[in-house]
Amino acid sequence: MQRTPFPSPLAGMAAGTVISFCALSAFVPQTFSSKIKLNLTLFSLLLGGAAGLIIPAAKRRNNAMVLAAQPGWSGWRNFVVSRREKESEEITSFYLQPVDPGPLPSYRPGQFLTIELVIPGELKPVVRTYSLSDFPDPKQAIDHYRLSIKREPAPRGKDVPAGLASNFLHDHVQVGNNLRVRVPAGNFVLDTEANTPIVLISNGVGITPMIAMAKAAGQRQVWFVHGCRNGEFHAFRSEVNLLAAQHPNINVHYAYSKPSMADQGCYHSEGRLDGALLQRLVNVPADYFICGSPPFMESLIAELSEFGINEASIHFESFNKALPTVKAVEANSDAAFPGAMVEFSDSSKTSTWNGKDPELSLLSLAEAEGLMPPCACRAGVCGTCATKLLAGKVNYINEPSAALEPGEVLICIARPASEQVKLKL
Repeated sequence: MQRTPFPSPLAGMAAGTVISFCALSAFVPQTFSSKIKLNLTLFSLLLGGAAGLIIPAAKRRNNAMVLAAQPGWSGWRNFVVSRREKESEEITSFYLQPVDPGPLPSYRPGQFLTIELVIPGELKPVVRTYSLSDFPDPKQAIDHYRLSIKREPAPRGKDVPAGLASNFLHDHVQVGNNLRVRVPAGNFVLDTEANTPIVLISNGVGITPMIAMAKAAGQRQVWFVHGCRNGEFHAFRSEVNLLAAQHPNINVHYAYSKPSMADQGCYHSEGRLDGALLQRLVNVPADYFICGSPPFMESLIAELSEFGINEASIHFESFNKALPTVKAVEANSDAAFPGAMVEFSDSSKTSTWNGKDPELSLLSLAEAEGLMPPCACRAGVCGTCATKLLAGKVNYINEPSAALEPGEVLICIARPASEQVKLKL
């Protein structure tokens, strides 16, 4: 297959200014456990360059859960876009196949891919992470991955540009273009060995991991509940309807907040998807999986908790970029060293660590020295910032969930735990 380079972006394309909004922690109900509070606190919105990013902050029942897919590859691998498909007014699917002849590993339903974009005008490659929106037939070999990405517009009433990566993908990444991709990973996943009924709840582009979970659900009872504005913004409606028609154990409900006349007969309820609707639909104990915008998730998780749903049965993921805002390390880790010398071996630079700032990561320290390590989530999830620790010790600001090679550390959430630390940067 012939592969072509990326065309230059249109003049006037957003520069990707990143503006951070306060986290949701101030609004988390006091009845939530510390772990749920922690996960919701991670959901800062970074608009512009990062809008549309899918980063999980899933509440996990099993900390030993496998985070990476079956054996695949290490680092980056070249893929080619083999197909594009418009799914709705905002969402387009990109089908990716490896350039090399090697096999593709399978993945767990709900996992994501980390991709690298070389965007003209940007000082370094732009890294983003998006959920895999399909799940393969286990009887067939995998020949592609599918990512379904929402074009993020500039927020109304705010001096913030449109999403850098999502708009570049929609406007300039065509069939035949190459992308560098990391192996599937993530811990917001469905346990395919269990038979507990599941409720898959989403709004907007949060539908993407839910499709994979629904296809992998087997014979268990499934409620697939999705909310969106109207039919123009409803991605994968035909695909989900066909899946439900083929599997009588899958119950579908679509809630349209502003349906049009053309939508008659295509949705089940008018209004926003909320806890009251779920109470009417689900009549058995179940596991709840939620993916959507932070306001949607915040209110829905609070309602489920108020309705008596056990915390262990609520699993969630945010499709906006996350930042660690936790001010203390995990209870079982050593405190950050109060002062340390940090050496960046490849660049021959040395910096002094100020242990007085509990939120400063080694990534931030490297950036302050003018280095530009690859990074994406800044929350210890995607693994993009994995760096070889050549000497010394580190601890983590919050619990990492990315899979690592021996000797690697996630510098986006790491801090020195010894007088001297040496990183291969």
